[in-house]
Amino acid sequence: MKTIDVKIAKQMVDHYHATRKNIIDQTHGINDTKSVWFDIAAFKDFVNKLPEETTGVRIHLAAYDGASTKSPGQTTVVLAGTIDKNSSHVDAVADSSVLTEGLNPVNDGKNCPPVCP
Repeated sequence: MKTIDVKIAKQMVDHYHATRKNIIDQTHGINDTKSVWFDIAAFKDFVNKLPEETTGVRIHLAAYDGASTKSPGQTTVVLAGTIDKNSSHVDAVADSSVLTEGLNPVNDGKNCPPVCP
């Protein structure tokens, strides 16, 4: 992975908040997710359990439905290991035929809000 300057990262995050987050907040009448935090041990466990043929990890933007007890209506992320299929990196969310042991998608981060530093 390539690091980026902190100022550029901050500008990108601020741009997301000023555009997409504000639209989601207004459209859905919520204070939508700004970030999702993952415990490092759980994150390492996820990566370490990926099968040998894994080519990468895809991070899908997702949303809980309004009836969710975790973060009703809020944006979240789903992480899924990818494998090579016909020269493409595919995952179980995009192609259920790749759902094999160790490639199950995960979602157990802490959404901010409501849990913010």
